[in-house]
Amino acid sequence: MPQFQYSCFISYSHGEEELVNGFVAQFKTALKGELETLIDRKAFIDEDIPVGAIWEPKLAQALCHSVCMVLIYTPIYGQKDFCRREFEAMQQVETRRQSLLPGVSPLGLIIPVVMRGFQRLPPPLGPRQALDFSKFTLADVQINRHPCFADQVRKVAERIQEHFEVLQDLEDRACEHCRGFQLPPAPPASTWRTALAAGAGAGAGWAPAFVNR
Repeated sequence: MPQFQYSCFISYSHGEEELVNGFVAQFKTALKGELETLIDRKAFIDEDIPVGAIWEPKLAQALCHSVCMVLIYTPIYGQKDFCRREFEAMQQVETRRQSLLPGVSPLGLIIPVVMRGFQRLPPPLGPRQALDFSKFTLADVQINRHPCFADQVRKVAERIQEHFEVLQDLEDRACEHCRGFQLPPAPPASTWRTALAAGAGAGAGWAPAFVNR
């Protein structure tokens, strides 16, 4: 059985407005469709946990056995304890996997997809290249019909494919600690607060290497 059971773990804030949830649903569907053409691993979202399962260990195992994380960001994300726990967990996984690749530039296994708040990303996301989805209006319930939507989702899928190709030969070692892996405690919410005069994040969209392929 492959150690990488999932191409990515989709992390997002629950309990937001219907239109935000609509974006998440459309993004998830579009991303899964793109990934099917690139990687023989499905994306994980918490809706995949069976009814009646003890969900926290299931989430921890799914996260650890995912190639990377796609973080759907709105400013409320950092206010949710469980979101911060998922982020912290993937940072731990990222650090372990980076240690298997000495001399290789940072992997960046957390891919921020920013719905709102791109100009004021919180400190944990500041160093990471984020993809700006704020141009898509939440008033349009059919966001997937926007002419740029499919192209943006494709960039995310291609980045996941790149991570998979880098880590595939190290699959067993990359997941060897997953058996007892648990979600860590949530770091303080204050670590996710943005400064009043904060500027944009690490870059306006992907780094050039990701865009001009």
